[in-house]
Formats: sequence, structure tokens, C-alpha cells
Amino acid sequence: MAQPFTAQQREAIRASLLESACRHAIDDGPERTSLDTLTSEAGISKSSFYKFYDSKELLFLEVAARWEQQVLQKAVETLSRSDSGSKERAAAMVLSCFEEIHRLGIARFLREDLPQLAAIIPGQEAKAHYLASSRSIFEALCAAGIRFAAPDDVVLSVIQVLYLSILNIQDIGEAFFPALRVLVQSACDKLVV
Repeated sequence: MAQPFTAQQREAIRASLLESACRHAIDDGPERTSLDTLTSEAGISKSSFYKFYDSKELLFLEVAARWEQQVLQKAVETLSRSDSGSKERAAAMVLSCFEEIHRLGIARFLREDLPQLAAIIPGQEAKAHYLASSRSIFEALCAAGIRFAAPDDVVLSVIQVLYLSILNIQDIGEAFFPALRVLVQSACDKLVV
């Protein structure tokens, strides 16, 4: 009879699964990453995997949530370091989010894999993550006391449009960030009080 995992083993296995899934999400994508690969790298059997996650897709959804937290943390750090006016602070914070997505190397995952996860996972769980970063950016701006000259739904939609642009960074190339800076600054000049 197999012995149950200790709390320390469970924590280490969960961390190993997440680390492996993060790496494979960037390199291969969830669809091309086998459960055998993930469990082998974590040193567990396939049947043991289900003691940690109900499905491989839910593991990758947790990876997406982790990245979303990293992007949001970068935004909050940027806001806390800035002492300039509201428009400049808002622009710096939004740009820092996109720079963090680029630094993490997750644009392809967000563009190709996250929508597939949203289609596979029943209910709204994955769909809520698809544009969750946009909502998180908006909420961080509000929490920092940034006020807007437009209705919230318009501001959120502008952030979503900007967020979706990073999903095509490879098509735009080196001009992406200079162009994005112009768009973000223009949006903040128009929308931030």
C-alpha cells in the first residue's frame, strides 16, 4: 500500500509541478506538454498527479494565475516608486505590466494557449482569466487613487485593447514598445484626470 505524501512532500511536489508547467507553457504550450512529462519531472506517477490537480489544464490555469500576479506585482511596485503626476504614474504602471509580460516570455501562451484552456475547462473559471490581467491593471490604477475622465467601462476597454496588442508583439517587432509607449501615453493624457 502506498504511503500518503507528507505535507512537506506535497508542497515540494506541487512546486515542482508548477515549475515544470511554467517552463513547458512557455516552451511548448499545454497541449504539447504531456502529463507523463510533468509527472516524470515532479517524480510522481500519473495517478498521483490527480491528488494535486483535477486536470492538466487546471495546472496550466494556475500557471496563468501566477503570471497574472507577477504582472500585477510589477504594476504595484512601479506605482509605489513613482512620485510624478497621475498621468505619468498611470502610463508608467501600464507600461510596466506589458514589459513584465514580455520579460516573462508569456505573450505566445496568452495569445494561443489561454484561449484554448478557456474553451476546454468547463464553466467560467478559465474564461475569467483570459482578460483578468486587464481588470487587475484597472483595479490597481483605481487603488492607487488614479481618477478617470471617462466611465470605468471605457477605461477598462482601453486597457483590454492595449493588453491584447501585446499578444501580437512578435508580428510588430522592435517597434512594438516605442509604439506602445505612444499609445499608452496618449490614452493616459485623454483618460486620466
